[in-house]
Amino acid sequence: MINLRIVRHDREQVLADCESSVLPNSGEVLQLDTVDSDGEKRRPSTLWRVVSVTLHVPSLQSAPRNDGTKHQVLQVDVEVLPDVALVPEFAHHAEKVLSESRL
Repeated sequence: MINLRIVRHDREQVLADCESSVLPNSGEVLQLDTVDSDGEKRRPSTLWRVVSVTLHVPSLQSAPRNDGTKHQVLQVDVEVLPDVALVPEFAHHAEKVLSESRL
């Protein structure tokens, strides 16, 4: 298991910090859920587009571990932005803003 840290790219705001056995790829969509102590969803989910994935990899210059085990990736930072493409009215607004900025 690795620690997966989800950060909003444009605000440096941590949205989630949890253990995971899978890694997202850039371009994929993450669904963030707010759950209660029993694991039940309590609020609507939000959708986020992955813009970058950073693995914190120990270099060969790292000191040997005290317990003799090999170093491993323990932390992965995932930067995301709201996925406006999945909400038609947001996508239309985003396209309008982009087309105006090109002029």
